[in-house]
Amino acid sequence: VVQHRVRSPEEQSACTGSASEGPRGAMTVYPALPPALAERVQPMYGLVSEYLASNPSDFTALLCMSSRSVAWHFKGVGDDRLWRAAYAFRWKAFFDYLRVQKDRRVWRDCYRMTVTGEMSFLLEVHEREKMPGFAMAAMSAWTSFAPASPSRSEGFVVEYVSASAVKPEFIPLEEQHRIRCCPHSVCEQLEPGVDVDPTEPISDMSYPNRVLEGFGGLRVGKGVELQWKMQLGSPFGWWFGRLEALELNAGSSSAVATIVFEQIPKVTRWHRLKVQFGDGVMRHCAFGGYSGGIRGVTAEEEGIWAHFRPDAPQRA
Repeated sequence: VVQHRVRSPEEQSACTGSASEGPRGAMTVYPALPPALAERVQPMYGLVSEYLASNPSDFTALLCMSSRSVAWHFKGVGDDRLWRAAYAFRWKAFFDYLRVQKDRRVWRDCYRMTVTGEMSFLLEVHEREKMPGFAMAAMSAWTSFAPASPSRSEGFVVEYVSASAVKPEFIPLEEQHRIRCCPHSVCEQLEPGVDVDPTEPISDMSYPNRVLEGFGGLRVGKGVELQWKMQLGSPFGWWFGRLEALELNAGSSSAVATIVFEQIPKVTRWHRLKVQFGDGVMRHCAFGGYSGGIRGVTAEEEGIWAHFRPDAPQRA
C-alpha cells in the first residue's frame, strides 16, 4: 500500500538524503512496518543498500523511499556503514589511510569534507610528475581531492614533501591508481599520520622520515622496496627492486642485501646496490644520498609495480 502525503518531521529525520518530491512537497511514503518485521528485513535491506553504495544519492534516496520503521532501524550503524562503503569505493587510498588511524570517525562527515577538498592525506605517489628519475618509485605527498571546476575535471592535488620547493601536481581521476597509502605491512611500525600536520615540518622520527627496522619476510629472488632519498632534508621514498642476495649477521640487528634494479640498464652503476639495513639506522648510500630499511612486497603489490615499469603497456 502506498500513501501520498506531505512528509512529516519524523519521516524527514529518518531520511539520510533527499527524495524526489512532487508539488507542495508531496512524496511517496510507505506505511510503517511492525518492529519485528522491520528488524527481519534489515540484512536484505543492507545488501541492497551496499550494492548502491558507489553512489550516495542512490542509497540515501532508498532510505527516504522506504518504510519509516525500516529507515529508522537502519539509521545509525547501518547508515554509517553505507557511507564507509561509499567512501572506500570512491577513494581507496584515502580510505586505507583513515582506516589505519585510531580515531573514531563519522564516515558521512568524512565523505562531505573529502569531496569538497577540505581533507588532506599523507600518501605515496607512483611516477612523481611522470619524470624518468622517479620511475619505479613511490614518493610521499600531501594529497587531497580536487572537485571539478570550469577549467578541469575532478582529480587530485598532490603536494610532494621535499627539501626543495616543488610545484603541486594535478593527477586526473583516471590515474588514481598512482596513489597509495603507506604499505599495510609497515603501518604499525612507521605510523603514518601520527604527529604530522600539512602546515608543519615533519620530524625525523615520524613517517615518512622514520627508518624501517627489521628484515623479516624477505626472500631472495622476490621483489622488495628500499627506503632511499637523495637529500638529507627530504623524506624517504620507496624504490622497487629485486633481492639478489641476503647476508644475515649472526648476533647483529642488521643484515646486508644486494638489490638489482631491473628497470635500470646493467651498464650503469645504479643497476645493482649492496646495502646494510635492518637496525633502524640511516646510512650513506653507494648510489649517493641515504638509505633506510627494506620491506618485502606481496605478489599483489609486485603486480601493481609491474604496471609502472618503463617498458610496460600503458594502463587503461
